[in-house]
Amino acid sequence: MTTTMILARENRVMIHDIKKDIKYIKENIGKLFTKVDESFNHLSKRLPAWATIVITILGSLVTGLVVAAVN
Repeated sequence: MTTTMILARENRVMIHDIKKDIKYIKENIGKLFTKVDESFNHLSKRLPAWATIVITILGSLVTGLVVAAVN
């Protein structure tokens, strides 16, 4: 009888510890996702490389056309 009570108490303690561990893991995953979202937001504010290249080429083309029109 007493061994059953001791085992039940140990099981309750183990379950409580597991609940705390799961809560800790969930909090850390939440923090990780927050950091990932922040990094994506930071990167989304920049132009992609292809857009920068296209803008540079179009700027050069416009400059060339203006110079040709003036001459």
